[in-house]
Amino acid sequence: MDRKWYPLPIVVMGILLSFVLAMMFGTNTYTLKEVFDVIFNLNMTDQSHQILYEIRMPRVLGALLAGFMISISGLVLQSVTHNELSEPSILGVNAGANLAIILAALLLPALPFVGVMASGFIGGMIVGLFILSMTRYRSPMHLILAGAGISLLLYAVTDFLVITFNLGQYVAFFTAGGAAGQSMSNIAIVFPIAVVLVIILLFLSKELDVLLFGDEMAVSLGQNQTLYRRVTLTLAIMLASMAVAMVGNVVFLGLLVPHIIKMLFGNLHRFTIIYTGLAGGIIFALADTLARVFNETPVNAIIAVIGLPFFIYIIKKRGAKYA
Repeated sequence: MDRKWYPLPIVVMGILLSFVLAMMFGTNTYTLKEVFDVIFNLNMTDQSHQILYEIRMPRVLGALLAGFMISISGLVLQSVTHNELSEPSILGVNAGANLAIILAALLLPALPFVGVMASGFIGGMIVGLFILSMTRYRSPMHLILAGAGISLLLYAVTDFLVITFNLGQYVAFFTAGGAAGQSMSNIAIVFPIAVVLVIILLFLSKELDVLLFGDEMAVSLGQNQTLYRRVTLTLAIMLASMAVAMVGNVVFLGLLVPHIIKMLFGNLHRFTIIYTGLAGGIIFALADTLARVFNETPVNAIIAVIGLPFFIYIIKKRGAKYA
């Protein structure tokens, strides 16, 4: 057994600990006994059990799942584009998914959650692939500028629709980010899809490793890099778009977590995919917990406190390369 798997039980324990802490703390605080009673001895006649089971547990599980998806999406985007600054929000995936979801809400107000996810995927895919095609042979800085510019345009269009059709409360959720309002039915839809997508990525982990060596090496090893790029990009954008449909626009998480994991465990994807997903779930769940503790502070503000300095660190570290 490879030594890089040795920390896995610790990370899994981190998931369990973050789940328990997120269940305990928030606008209202509950005891450890109450949390365990809800898990092992649920009594729906008890008001605290009702709140924990019907409101807080779906939110915590949704945060863990969304952090898992966003972080893995960022990891794959960085690997496929050979760009350490790639992540769903920078590539415009979040902005495209957000606009598509708003359009779907306007055109089909009774659209079920599956339809919201599908519209987010279509919007994120179109915008993400468009930006990648524009900046394919250019420096990472071109990618950042193109992603920022197009994202601003799409957010402006979204704001216009929101103001025109009085959707302020609806769009505020996507702007602030966060796992509020989740339901077990939504999680039941997203979880199996996310598991299947991640399993496919794990099967393609060796192909992702080859892509890290560059186009010439991939060709010399006989890899059909066009096919694997398209497949892995599609999987990454699907993960990011489903996360947007669940928790809104979350920034920096898909950039921050993959870099931390790669510094600790290297670049082999059979390790980094698992560790990145688990670490992303932990960080996002704890950030969402802090948001509840501080009177529903936007989760993006909490993540940015950590993510923005790290983003600046990467720019400074790679400044000569990106110039």
